[in-house]
Amino acid sequence: MTLTSSAAPAATAFRRRFRGQGLSVAGAAVVFLLVGSVTGCAAMEGGPVRSEAQFLEHVRDTEAAGEDTVLFLGSYPDHVFVGRSTDSASCVDDLGVDRDGIHRNQPSVSWAPDFENGDAGYRAAVANLRRWWSERGWKVTTEPGTDPLTDKATGLQEIHTTDDHGVALSLSPGRRTGEGLVVADGGCVRHDGYWDAYAWSSS
Repeated sequence: MTLTSSAAPAATAFRRRFRGQGLSVAGAAVVFLLVGSVTGCAAMEGGPVRSEAQFLEHVRDTEAAGEDTVLFLGSYPDHVFVGRSTDSASCVDDLGVDRDGIHRNQPSVSWAPDFENGDAGYRAAVANLRRWWSERGWKVTTEPGTDPLTDKATGLQEIHTTDDHGVALSLSPGRRTGEGLVVADGGCVRHDGYWDAYAWSSS
């Protein structure tokens, strides 16, 4: 089709407007993707911001979940306590997107219960723990255990689950035959208020 002399300028103007609108839409899409990427990175670690009270309750839930597991395995938590930790390289606001007054912490507590009959006792503990966690409706996973010092396969299994409060629980082989390592990890949490993590981990 051949354009008339009067229609050609109109068509040219239309194409310019179309290209301009296309560039505007493309620019908006880029901005949208950038904002979405930053927001996604912010939410990747820590999730929604909890109040200070909610976070402190989560810390207590984390310790309690681990203590219940140790008691179920036949040990007193205070007798086999290893330590508390808040160290996690991934639980950091590298992008600077959190507002003032928001902090990120990852409470984790560990214990080292002993089992009679060495490796056989450890295997029995894994079987009993799998049954107990499953009865509570929690998804249970296992993976090959490795020596914490040499990172070599031990022939034993590690067992993992997450409880109703979002606390990750695990039992893995310890440093000695018949020893286990129970860890209760509260995960990376964004929260209001300042938490003295050093005082908590040192207590």
